Amino acid sequence: MKHRLLFWALGFSWALPSLSQTIETDRPDQTEAATLVPVGGIQLEAGVAGWTSGDASTTGYTLPTALLRYGLHERFELRVVGQRDQLQPNFIDLEEPWTTTSAWDVGAKVAGWNNRNSQMCVLAHYRFRQGANDGGQVRVNWAKPLGSGFSLGTNVGMAWEWATEEQAAVGEVEYTLALGYNVSETLYAYVEAFGAGGGLQGDAGLAWRPDPLSQFDVSVGWTDGSGDSYVALGWSKLWMP
Repeated sequence: MKHRLLFWALGFSWALPSLSQTIETDRPDQTEAATLVPVGGIQLEAGVAGWTSGDASTTGYTLPTALLRYGLHERFELRVVGQRDQLQPNFIDLEEPWTTTSAWDVGAKVAGWNNRNSQMCVLAHYRFRQGANDGGQVRVNWAKPLGSGFSLGTNVGMAWEWATEEQAAVGEVEYTLALGYNVSETLYAYVEAFGAGGGLQGDAGLAWRPDPLSQFDVSVGWTDGSGDSYVALGWSKLWMP
């Protein structure tokens, strides 16, 4: 559960109304955006996150996490995700050693449709995990403006680890539902429910866009029943040719 909460914390999205050369990110919520980076555009979404278990017996942080996106075609986006995690298995005992792990995802988004009424795309990643089985992820991303500054986004998909001689394949259904609100032309707020394999988690956050091609964000999240929680900060930038 701890690692799943951290993965969701880094997971990546909100989308502003579609404008020419305007950044639309997969941060800070867990509902991946249903839009793609513009053709020829390079977008970096980076952040840090810290989390703790409900009884404070375990804590950890990620520094950094980074998502690099490239608009190869109007209907196809390439993606690379990297992160480095530090885990303290017994926060109460300060002499307990920290554990370091790293992970990489390589994948793509493929556009379905993008019109005034709704947007849809499909996302797929192959996951390389240090000290664990490689795996994959597939999601269908959908978003719809609701009017009066509100928007709704949802993802449904599956994440899995490949089978090995010692372990059978493991898979979980993932799901998210986010309600967003454009507070102003540059400030966005959201609340969200998300989970995997039957669990339920929640988060809320703010994203501020000082100019059309950059964004800063902050978010907090929690797990229902266990008391696990996290806080994340992020920065994103779009470079156009």
